[in-house]
Amino acid sequence: MKINNSLDVARWEKVECKCDMNNETKCYPFVKCEHCRCEQCWDSVPQENFKVNTFDDKGNKTGTRTVKEITLVRGQDLQDVIGWQF
Repeated sequence: MKINNSLDVARWEKVECKCDMNNETKCYPFVKCEHCRCEQCWDSVPQENFKVNTFDDKGNKTGTRTVKEITLVRGQDLQDVIGWQF
């Protein structure tokens, strides 16, 4: 999978985690932790090729194609992933 707009180290990765791993209620999403929120967004990005259905103009399925390349959409401040497209 080719991931466009990928970074070696995004700003959010340098933000310290605020979670207390010994207490579940003091971890994200119960507490505001920007590091863990951004990590969850990154974890939603596909890392492997995947298949999508293709359709004709009438909405009938015509087959499948393999997506081998995506482009990330990033936030300004923390460079977090706010979406991706293919």
